[in-house]
Amino acid sequence: MEGILGRRMTVDGRPTSVIGHRSSVISRRSSVISRRSSVVIVGAGPAGMSAALFLAKKGIASTLIEKEVFPRNKICGDGLSGWVVSMLRRIDPGLLKKLQELPEQLPSSGVRFFAPNMKNLALPYFSAKYPDDPPGHVIRRIDFDRLLAEEVKGKELIELIEGVEVGSVDIHETGVILTDSTGTLKFEAEMVIGACGAASRLFRELAPRKNDNRNHATGIRQYYEGVTGVHPGNFVDFYFLEKFLPGYLWVFPLPNGKANVGAGIRTDILKKKRISLKQVMEEAIAVNPHLAERFANAKPISGISAWDLPLGSKKVALSGNRFLLAGDAASLVDPFTGEGVGNAMWSGFAAAEHIEKALASGQFDQKFNSRYDRFVYKKLWSEMKLSTTIQNLINKPWLFKLVMNHAAGNEFLKQSVTRMIDDLEERKKLRRPWWYVRVLIGR
Repeated sequence: MEGILGRRMTVDGRPTSVIGHRSSVISRRSSVISRRSSVVIVGAGPAGMSAALFLAKKGIASTLIEKEVFPRNKICGDGLSGWVVSMLRRIDPGLLKKLQELPEQLPSSGVRFFAPNMKNLALPYFSAKYPDDPPGHVIRRIDFDRLLAEEVKGKELIELIEGVEVGSVDIHETGVILTDSTGTLKFEAEMVIGACGAASRLFRELAPRKNDNRNHATGIRQYYEGVTGVHPGNFVDFYFLEKFLPGYLWVFPLPNGKANVGAGIRTDILKKKRISLKQVMEEAIAVNPHLAERFANAKPISGISAWDLPLGSKKVALSGNRFLLAGDAASLVDPFTGEGVGNAMWSGFAAAEHIEKALASGQFDQKFNSRYDRFVYKKLWSEMKLSTTIQNLINKPWLFKLVMNHAAGNEFLKQSVTRMIDDLEERKKLRRPWWYVRVLIGR
């Protein structure tokens, strides 16, 4: 076995990449290998890697455990909002520059919403503070996560362990003990961050939740090439079809004429109406005149993949004794857009902020950690509630069509909805009856 600094080791005969700040030798003759650090992060997605990077900025070492080996696939819509751009800049402006220079990414400067009658509302993104930077990007998650992983691997204060699945988490008065699924690796820490996704059995046991399909969405994704009709600014497209509301289809352009194509809807509605997302997407592409034209010479270049999105439309417990939840494990996906990467990265930042205080004070109990919950929801809850309001608007077809039908020639509405994409105060107008009156009269 070799030391862990930039080397590879084998655990139970499996190749495992470990890059980090501590050197050690792992012997296959040892029945159980124990390792200790102040913080262990389970899951190297945007939330987990952001937490590790923000901790490193504070001089706090962490161990980051990922069950897969990079580069690894991740089902996603592949759109990165201005919120993600902002978080990358906060980690390191140089990291954002690296994203901008990747050939795998496509700068995106806006969004188009297509009503059931195919009238569309084209809304440009804008950033008054950084007008020269692309306000958004589209990039496959396999490529985006690889970018973050390379950044993590360059930090001496982060130990990244790939190819190891955590099998159990035991919380004691004096610390946390995590054991891998083979029982041969043990990790001891003061605190653990659960950033291993919505389907994590481990952290569902720590923070039990009732199955609530109303606060989950189901999505499918398939890659295509040859899709036409892409906006010159590489806008991402959302299609709202009469029989599929409040769900929608999307077409997100990627480099080299490729596109991420998918469909998503709230899970309770999916089950109640017995909807087949695959059938909805394939029929729309074949039958809808607008989409049929765009896909006339297109062909799929991947199979269809499905995944679950834990929506942030309901508050859940985000912490307990010696643990915090971040990203999808904390149910922070935007209920309207389905975008979760930005909120995941911000929750990683919030977790690092809280853990710095916990380590300084020596307090790791549930009462102290509940400050993390309050911090997260103080920042995100108003936005989540307003996104839920928009989702409910779409669930009322007559009201949604009213807004969309008045959108094309209504400059007030265009400007208002454009600002709503990034401006929380602007979104609050959706709760005011007078806003809809102004939509009707066009002022």
